[in-house]
Amino acid sequence: MNAKHTAAFLASLLLISSLAACSDGTDTADTTPTTDAQTQTEAATEPEKLLYSQQLTPVDYKGAEFKIQTSNNVNGMDYNILHNYADSETGEVINDALFRRDRFMEETFNIKMKYTCDETSSAPQMATQLTKNVMAGDDAYHLIIQDHATVTKAMAQQGAIYPLNYIDSINLDAEYWMPELNQPSYIGNSLYYPSCMISPRYFGSLYIMMFNRDIARDLDLEDPYTLVNEGKWTFDKMIELGRLAIKDMDGDSKITGDGVDRVGVAFESHEGFILAAGFHFVENKNDTLVSGLENPQLIEFIQHFTDVFTETGMYNSGNPNCDGAAVTNNGVALFDNPCTFSLEEYRDLPYDYGLLPMPKLDEAQEDYIGFAQPWINAAPAIPVTVQGETLEMVGTLTDAMVAYGYDYVKPAVYDNVIRLKGTRDEQSALIVDKIFANVAVELSCTLWLNSYNSINQVFTTNLGKAEITSVYAKQQKAIEAELSKIMATYAEWEQQLGIN
Repeated sequence: MNAKHTAAFLASLLLISSLAACSDGTDTADTTPTTDAQTQTEAATEPEKLLYSQQLTPVDYKGAEFKIQTSNNVNGMDYNILHNYADSETGEVINDALFRRDRFMEETFNIKMKYTCDETSSAPQMATQLTKNVMAGDDAYHLIIQDHATVTKAMAQQGAIYPLNYIDSINLDAEYWMPELNQPSYIGNSLYYPSCMISPRYFGSLYIMMFNRDIARDLDLEDPYTLVNEGKWTFDKMIELGRLAIKDMDGDSKITGDGVDRVGVAFESHEGFILAAGFHFVENKNDTLVSGLENPQLIEFIQHFTDVFTETGMYNSGNPNCDGAAVTNNGVALFDNPCTFSLEEYRDLPYDYGLLPMPKLDEAQEDYIGFAQPWINAAPAIPVTVQGETLEMVGTLTDAMVAYGYDYVKPAVYDNVIRLKGTRDEQSALIVDKIFANVAVELSCTLWLNSYNSINQVFTTNLGKAEITSVYAKQQKAIEAELSKIMATYAEWEQQLGIN
């Protein structure tokens, strides 16, 4: 079920040329990029392939408003890569790509983009209020662009939004919707939580590995870049190298996670390692949600993982015994585990670092796999108050926003923020291609299952205190019951919509 989609992104020159075309700041923007290659058309042997947004069929909606609720921060975190809306051009590439997207929409479909941008409410507050409003019949918004695991999840579980495959004017099979990536997010045969380019947050949602190049050089360790390129960057190789880096730095004969002693690995997301090893906690098999913990190989890997991270010098950076911020800021970890949205501030760290994909289970595993975490990743959600011809219009417009985002927002984020500005060396920039080449999502995180609390605690508060086999044995029936209840709840709402 691992999603595989190509990392063949548009070249930076393509983006820069398209940005320059609209730099005069007027409302009318030329959304068609020009490149040096266009001056060489006489040498071309094949016609130039149209971008997805260039293949859309214009529709005249006669000046109708397209009302969108979104936000430009996540629970108070404000990074450019977390923005969903721009009211003017500023010269910042993500901002300007979003601004031009909306001008493209207005010109192509004769509409007026109207945003309500909530910058004060937390995600849980928005989830509660938006769900309440929709269930009361409030039709204030045509489209909501918010995170999967809080806002969209709450609305879906109350029957407040449509599954997107119910809407005929949305082309979920198109490449710009990344259908292989989204397949594991289906509940039954319905998709409520798509990953897509309607928001730059997708690119900010991946957990990765960061390594301290200063420490690696001082210890003359194997080059992690070479390991990645040769397919040898595995979980056990990471641990092997990490153990070599552990050192008491303050002379107290102890190794602690206080940001002073040198540590091997500090991890933030255990889900990132599970998915990177090719496993899932919850899988959609034959349109039915099942527990991935039935796989004995996953149980074995979890036990190995938790055994390793009870060793001295190996830490869960979110546990009380580790000051994760100090470990990162002071550069005392050989391997750290950030999320890509924070790379913006990592550029100012006072040590030399490189970026790596999450490690494979073993060398036999074909691909490196990234985890797009749903607390950052944003989904388009269409309230059930949108009906009739308006629903068809909203589907068409949502589909167009995703197509344009795939063509222009993606390279703006990827080339200029993640791959170039977020890395310090050419090798890291190339490695980033591998990070995004294969991405997976995890429904147990999106749905935030109560029955998985004790499973997650094996990696956190009960790390080293609980054995996964016995924990799962106690929780197996509760997990199966909760998954069945979710399936039944979604099916009930869909019956009311006339889908089933």
